[in-house]
Amino acid sequence: MKLFLRRRFFEYILLYKDAVMFQIEQVTKLCSKIALTEPWDPYDIPANSTYEDQYYIGGPGDQIMVQEWSDRKPARKLESWVGVYTVKDCYPVQETYTKNYSVTTSTRFFDLQLGIADPSVFTPPSTCQTAQTRRMEDEC
Repeated sequence: MKLFLRRRFFEYILLYKDAVMFQIEQVTKLCSKIALTEPWDPYDIPANSTYEDQYYIGGPGDQIMVQEWSDRKPARKLESWVGVYTVKDCYPVQETYTKNYSVTTSTRFFDLQLGIADPSVFTPPSTCQTAQTRRMEDEC
């Protein structure tokens, strides 16, 4: 007998001022409302960062100079955070966080715009009015 597990996909809305995260299942729109315990982490170069490198990304005639920063300390060879930012305006290009040996989060930034074009993306759907208070699992 073969068992096939169906994977579920979620949208997340994180409202740091309210310290709440909404987990919305993409097919059924079921919703979980979970306490957000970690503080907002701005996409910037922290004051205690270590400069790693400066280089160009792109190709001939279409290049942007970027700098790479990390939280690596001189006595430590590994880092848990690496960020790449444009030199001109300090726009984020990529950030990578390593929580432990099995959890790494990499975020790439593209099509950046100033401001929020559609603030309604932060409004949870109506199904969240009766949200459960525990996180839903990825597999059914």
